[in-house]
Amino acid sequence: MSSVRGRTQAESFVVRTAKVAIVALLIAASGCMQLETRVRVNEDGSATVTERLRFSRVLLDQAGDRQAELLRLLGREAALERMKSMGEGVRIVKHELREAEGDSRESVAVFHKDDINGLRYASPWPAFLDYASNNIVEFKMYPLYKSQPYQAGVAGHMCIEVRHLKPPKGEGHPSKDAPQPKGPTPLELQVFRDSGPMFRDMMKGFRIRLVVESYAAVHHGLGVRGEKGGANEVDLIFFTDKDMDKHGRAFLENEELMLDLVRWELGSQDIVNHVSGYGSNPTIPVFAPLGSKYMWWYGGHTIWFKPSRQLFDKHFAGKKLDYSHWQPQPPDKHVPAEFEKIGCRKPVPPKGESGGGGGDGK
Repeated sequence: MSSVRGRTQAESFVVRTAKVAIVALLIAASGCMQLETRVRVNEDGSATVTERLRFSRVLLDQAGDRQAELLRLLGREAALERMKSMGEGVRIVKHELREAEGDSRESVAVFHKDDINGLRYASPWPAFLDYASNNIVEFKMYPLYKSQPYQAGVAGHMCIEVRHLKPPKGEGHPSKDAPQPKGPTPLELQVFRDSGPMFRDMMKGFRIRLVVESYAAVHHGLGVRGEKGGANEVDLIFFTDKDMDKHGRAFLENEELMLDLVRWELGSQDIVNHVSGYGSNPTIPVFAPLGSKYMWWYGGHTIWFKPSRQLFDKHFAGKKLDYSHWQPQPPDKHVPAEFEKIGCRKPVPPKGESGGGGGDGK
């Protein structure tokens, strides 16, 4: 009986070790790639999505005789395949395959959707327990006629909500009497710890970013870097191998953080502690571990900004606004919507155009 139990435990250990190897391969591939996606909401309510995907020379060399197959992932046909998952009405307007620094190769694909509503993309919140099967978010834009509580928006603004196609599954907070969950054994932890240096080396050059950009200054319940200066973009996720932890040391050099990353414990208490406050700290990763039981309190994760003239005429002309954040005020206290008071009179051009970058959107 003891031999059977010993063999079962050994097999369990082998399975877990195999999972480590699989995750290692995934990180090896991602560490040799960069993906930056910029979603810009335009003055007319349309959306322009610019996606830059880069493969390093190391990854291309490792591909060997399958390099051509890998390069096809940077091609126009692959971009068209990705476009199919972005929702109805999305069209590709530009695709370019080019050489980049370090003899790497990258593709830049630009997509357009006449109405940002219904735009879909990969979720920037992988700490949810069901991320493997529920990892698509959809953009929804609507006017705010009443201010919302918990930093979810102020009346007179346009609001973008980024939400999953189905409610995601978080960890939840266990009851006081609930037994402590069984964690990995010391031997299993050691396997993960020993893998840390390998993962760290594989993630050199890693970069992933999803940013939402507007024609006006933006606000976001989870934090906007440069908000006081009128930033017109907000990162939903922005993680690179150059990021620091809260102590100012390299994030990937932190052994406990690396242990959590290797185990895919993205909502661990250590990770939550080291990414808290990223809105005012530009050295740590932009990562909101939504779904974690250790997640700090936060308001709504909507994005809001002033309406352009076109969006004002479409949604606010002739309307009244309720600036109460809690219970609705009586109608006689509502305020008429006036473009001169709530509108964006000086749109901020997209990045790279004359006058672009930051701007107050006033």
